[in-house]
Parts: sequence; structure tokens; C-alpha cells
Amino acid sequence: MEYRPLGETELTVSHLCFGALTVGPLQKNLSVAEGAKVIRRALEQGVNFIDTAQLYGTYPHIARALEGWDEPVVIATKSYAYTAELMHQALEEARRELDRDVIDVFLLHEQESIHTIRGHWPAFEVLLQAKLNGIVKAVGVSTHAVACVRQAASVPEIDVISPLINRAGVGIIGGSKEDMLSAMAFAKQMGKGLYAMKPLAGGHLYKDAQAALRFALANESLASVALGMQSAAEVDANIAICEGRETPTLLAQAAAWPKRLHIEEWCAACGACVDACGSGALRLQGGQLHHDAERCVLCGYCGASCPEFALKII
Repeated sequence: MEYRPLGETELTVSHLCFGALTVGPLQKNLSVAEGAKVIRRALEQGVNFIDTAQLYGTYPHIARALEGWDEPVVIATKSYAYTAELMHQALEEARRELDRDVIDVFLLHEQESIHTIRGHWPAFEVLLQAKLNGIVKAVGVSTHAVACVRQAASVPEIDVISPLINRAGVGIIGGSKEDMLSAMAFAKQMGKGLYAMKPLAGGHLYKDAQAALRFALANESLASVALGMQSAAEVDANIAICEGRETPTLLAQAAAWPKRLHIEEWCAACGACVDACGSGALRLQGGQLHHDAERCVLCGYCGASCPEFALKII
């Protein structure tokens, strides 16, 4: 496993990052014990970087996986908190449920532009103060938007940016794949630590998962690539790809298993999920919810917003 510095922070991370969204209630919904086993499998093979978020509900899975683990592990989490009070609560929740006094990386979740960041600045100031107090090591933003990556690169207080990038450009907002790659290169030049999300476009690129993952891993702007894994087979296959080894056929198939958004028949078409979808993949028409599979990145955020629990990734 290769390890790289995360920008100008003091953190060094594995080239492959364990994306914890998939083991949690928004996707595979593994039990804490089952999810912890998958995470531990990755740790045992050299992965020292885990990406999660307040929304994902996977803090307990990570905490269980780290029980008795003596090697350093870097954890990055994120929150949609936009006020100082909400961010204080999010930070303490992460410290409590992860059973860690210090959070390595804490990001504002899914920012759209510099205007969004400025609107959430009271929350970001909480993170900056926490960094001064030694409670957080690095702060930043995650985003699907080209403009946000480029604009955040010029904000001195931002240490880390987590952009969306994949070889098909699925889910990128406000530009093309090439535009995002250019913005990422600029952010790297500005000293920001970058780690990518959605290299398989939320499962859309499963038919050629190896090529999709290798595309992201080959990008020199990135310190790491976060990839969701929900089984030991997926962990083994993805680490093999990351290390440049040939993947056995069965493991490659396990890593490439297709996923889709399932809408239950009791969906009330309330529209909450439409507002939550940053990719514009959901719309209400004729009193029904419609899903555009080509635009969907299978993040599961729509499910978290649904009061009827009618949406899930399967």
C-alpha cells in the first residue's frame, strides 16, 4: 500500500481510503459487528484512512473496528451543520461515538460554492477554533462542484478538499470531468490536501470497475481515493487494484456488483428527497416520484431525508 501526505497537513494517508457510507444504514445497513469486520479487513491490509460523515450513521462501526487496533488511523468526517451550535454538537457527537479525543479531518459536507462556505462560516469557525485547541487536526470541505473546488483552493483556512471525480464525469456539478481535473490540479498547487469521492460514480461504472478505480488512483493531485466497500471480497479486490495486482475473477465480480436506488410503493411523493438530491436525479411529476438513473450517483442521501423510509440503495 502506498502512503501520501495529505497536502500541507501533518497527516499521511493510504492511497486507498475506506468509504464508510456503504456499510451503514443508508446503503448495505450492516450491523455494527458486520460493518466493523469489513473495515478491519481493510485496516489489516494497510488502509489507514477512513472517510465517514455525521449523516452516514457509521461512527459505531468504525469505533468497533478500531477496538484493540494499535496502528495509527486517520479518520475524516463531515457535517451539514451550518450554525456554530449545530457544529459544536456535530463535533462532540463525532468525538463521543468514534471514541476519539481528536478528529483528524473535519469537513463542511457537500458545499456548492464559496457563497455556501461563507454562509456556513459560523460553523466553520467552530472547526477552526477546535483546530487551534488541538481537537481537530485539519479542516475543509467536500463538494461535487467544480467552482467550489477552485474557490476553496484560495481560502487560506481550508486544509483539505474532497472533490467528486470519476472517468465518466457522473455527478460533477458546474462543469466537465476536465474542468474538475483542472480545478483539482489548481487546489493541489495551492497546497490543499485532496482525496476523491465517487470514483465508481456510486456504482454506475461497475462494469469496468478496475479501469474506473485506476483512473482515479493515477491522478497525481490526489493523496487518496475514497471508495465504498461493503464486504471482505470488495476490500480484497479493491486493494489488489490499488496495489497494481491482478484481481481474481470472483473478487473482481464482488467489487463490481451493481447497485440501484429502490423506491418503495408507499412513497408519499412529499418531495423531501428531491430537495436533498444534489445530482438532480429525482423529480415529482403527476403526483409520483421519478428517478433519473443516469444522473444518480447512488449516494443514499435521499433516503436519509425520507420521512417514510421509502428510499434505499440496494
